[in-house]
Amino acid sequence: MLTFNVYDRVFFIHAAEYGTAFTLDRGRRQYVVTARHIFGEDPARRSIKFFHEKQWKSLAVQVVGIGVGEIDIAVLAPNMQLSPEHSLEPSIGGFVLGQDMFFVGYPFKMWADGGPMMCGRPLPFVKKGTLSAFETLSDPKILWIDAINNEGFSGGPLVFQSNLPNEFKIAGVVSKYRIAEEPVLDAECKPTGLHVEYHAGFLLAYSIKHVTDLIDRNPTGFPLPSP
Repeated sequence: MLTFNVYDRVFFIHAAEYGTAFTLDRGRRQYVVTARHIFGEDPARRSIKFFHEKQWKSLAVQVVGIGVGEIDIAVLAPNMQLSPEHSLEPSIGGFVLGQDMFFVGYPFKMWADGGPMMCGRPLPFVKKGTLSAFETLSDPKILWIDAINNEGFSGGPLVFQSNLPNEFKIAGVVSKYRIAEEPVLDAECKPTGLHVEYHAGFLLAYSIKHVTDLIDRNPTGFPLPSP
C-alpha cells in the first residue's frame, strides 16, 4: 500500500502537454518536479496549469533547472506552497534489483475523485513494476522498470519502500517507455515492409540525483514556514 505522503505531493498539470508533477522539499524550500518534455519547445515557461477543484488553475513558476541532453527533468519554483511538508526522502539508497517500484500519475488525463482528503486535487493512479536494471554511475543516471506505463505518467515520481515500515523514498522521475517494432505480414506470412509499434514493457526514469543536483546549484524554491 502506498502511503499518503507520496500521492499527496502529486499534481495533474498542463503545459505544452498534459502530464504529472510532484513537490519536493529541500533546504526549507519547496520545488515542483516534472518531465522536461511536458514543456514542449518552451523550457523557460513562466507558468503552468494544475487541476484543482475540477478546473484548471494557473500557477506562476520560475525555472530552477532543466536537465541537459537526454535528461528529461525540469525543476520549478512555484509562487506558493502547494503541499504540506510530508517527509519523503529523495534517494536511491537501499534499493535492490528485483524489488517493487511504484509510479504515480494521471494516465490518459484520467483521475479519480478522492473526496475531502485530497483538498480539491484529483486522486492519481498508482501502478507497480520491478526494478529491472539501473545505471547510477553513468551520466545520465537511468532506472529501468519492468512495467507498462502510459501517456500521462510522465513527470510523476518513481518511489520504493525502504527497509523501515511504511517509509517510501523517491528514486526518480518517470520519463517514457521503450518502443519496439513488429513487422506486418501479409496473408502468406510474408513481410509487407510495414511495421507496428508497441510498448516493449519497460519504463524509463531518470534518477532523483539529477533533481537534487539542479536544486543544489540554484536553491531558489518557495520558502517554507519555520517549523
